[in-house]
Amino acid sequence: MQLRDLERVNHLVGELDDLKTLIGLAERAEPAGYQVFIEAPGDASLKMSAEGATTSHSRGLAVSAGFLADVKRFAIAELRTRQQAILNELRTLGVETGTAQPG
Repeated sequence: MQLRDLERVNHLVGELDDLKTLIGLAERAEPAGYQVFIEAPGDASLKMSAEGATTSHSRGLAVSAGFLADVKRFAIAELRTRQQAILNELRTLGVETGTAQPG
């Protein structure tokens, strides 16, 4: 392994630790803690959440608990996908990750 590979491994391990923390946070959060924010110029942004608008500078829409539960599932799935990508990159660099590769 070359020095630049070692630096990359260290960076990826740091990202992996951060992701583990984020996944734990995402899994513990109630669906009502999630929101979708669509950013647009000026005051045209839209926030979709349990309570709808919370500021005068963005429009808000109160959405169903089922919608927010779906957002939670999507968020966790996205974080896990990123986690898997990091693990795959570490394996490519010759690091034994202790996890089975998806087959």
